[in-house]
Amino acid sequence: MTDQENTSVNATIVADADRLDFFPTFFGKYFMAGENLLYVHADRFVEEYQGGYWNFYTLSNGGFFAALDTDKEQHVVVADNYCSERMSAEAAGVTLMLFVLGRLMAARIPGNEADRFIDLYHKLREYALGHAEAQAILTAID
Repeated sequence: MTDQENTSVNATIVADADRLDFFPTFFGKYFMAGENLLYVHADRFVEEYQGGYWNFYTLSNGGFFAALDTDKEQHVVVADNYCSERMSAEAAGVTLMLFVLGRLMAARIPGNEADRFIDLYHKLREYALGHAEAQAILTAID
């Protein structure tokens, strides 16, 4: 194995003082669309989602995600992918953000900005692959 294969990606919660900059930092001028897509996807794919407080995370590889602040198991249902998975709020948040980034990658966003979403998607997917609930996440997004 190479050093790169031994390196795991770590998540760090964003401090309260930095929360307002979170979405603009990662989504740029599309921050309102990105934030809205997160909530729309949560409403669509997470059974019993009723809103709530979201924790924001940065990844050691430059990626990011958001997850509901709860210990309650989330039931993620993605009918198009034949997915019905119970997972932690963190795994559900990773799943949702992968959908958000995928949606933005499919939008007609000009060159460099679109490339940024592709890069962020792959960074988050790298984290997802090392996650304890990787199989549930991959089932939902595939």
